[in-house]
Amino acid sequence: MPKTLADLARTAHQLPKELQAAEQRGVRKSALLVTRGIRDEIRGATGDNRLSGVGRRGARVGAKYDVSGGSNPTAVIRATGPLHLVDRDTDPHLIAPKRRRGAKALRLANGQMVASVRHPGTRGKHVWGKGISKTRAGTRKVFAAEIHTAMIKAVG
Repeated sequence: MPKTLADLARTAHQLPKELQAAEQRGVRKSALLVTRGIRDEIRGATGDNRLSGVGRRGARVGAKYDVSGGSNPTAVIRATGPLHLVDRDTDPHLIAPKRRRGAKALRLANGQMVASVRHPGTRGKHVWGKGISKTRAGTRKVFAAEIHTAMIKAVG
């Protein structure tokens, strides 16, 4: 606690800087917490963060974040890879061969050749929403702890 007027003035001068730095740290730590929660859900849905059957070695999926803004920090969390294939429901649809090099058929897993396949659709795992819901309370705690620490540091 400030004991003199000079101490109070010093505290009043330090407090905005400390709070701004705490806000930056809080946004960064909160974004990391949410990103990790989403990644955990993705790992649970895919096993190894790869989608089998997409590309030659399976498409890698995940989440990442970027923080921007100095005085008003903002975190943007983005999906990487074709995460929508895991996350969202898909409607039934026709799968036809790509028209490369005269392809007129698809080879199934058992080796059988077919002209096209009716995909029945899938139910999404909704990993994005689950990851955010799982970490919502934690982000508030992380942010509040950063602000609390900054206040104590500024006041002394």
